[in-house]
Amino acid sequence: MGMNDYLIFGASGLTGNNFLKEVKDKGSSYHLFVRSLIDDEETDKQTIFCQENIEELPLSKNLIICLGYPLAFQELIWMNEETKRAFKEVDLELVLEIARKAKDIGVHNIAVISAVGSRLNSLNYYLNIKAEMEQKILDLKFKKTFFAKPGHLLGFRDDSRIDNWVRVIEFLGKIYGYFMIGPLKKYRNVEAKQVAKELFNVINDDNEIAYNYLVEVNEG
Repeated sequence: MGMNDYLIFGASGLTGNNFLKEVKDKGSSYHLFVRSLIDDEETDKQTIFCQENIEELPLSKNLIICLGYPLAFQELIWMNEETKRAFKEVDLELVLEIARKAKDIGVHNIAVISAVGSRLNSLNYYLNIKAEMEQKILDLKFKKTFFAKPGHLLGFRDDSRIDNWVRVIEFLGKIYGYFMIGPLKKYRNVEAKQVAKELFNVINDDNEIAYNYLVEVNEG
């Protein structure tokens, strides 16, 4: 089996699914690790993801990680201890385990969906864990490391996963987004498809990038 262009974790999620569309539109080769098979995808391009088969990653040039523990809006601000453990297991420990295995088999580059405002030693647990993940990914020293750091993501979601606070944030974002300029621009609500498009363009050194404040690039 040859080397894929992309190995994607989280292709059924909001950003991951839009990234997959970019990959397919450009005719790039890919393999997906998914929780359950995606109906309109070829089965030989998908692997049901479990802890054991991380050991069997197919060789790829780029690793794309769009994983995240599902949080209610208020949990972005405060989490109880049980939620903290579950969040850390996915957004830090699982992401790092996948990244380490990918580095071991020779994956060149890595891209991870993180969050705007991530900062080590932040009093906000969510932002602190995201920053810790970023630093530990950088320590692995892939050839290139990309962090997409968007504000609130817009796009189609299953209504059962949307609480009323999310609807409020999205409504207010339409009003206040016009006034968020300069250093505040990065905190705007942003379409997931825009994040995915920019991430794909940056990975492929495409200079026509409309939203270049969204992706942080690190070499070596």
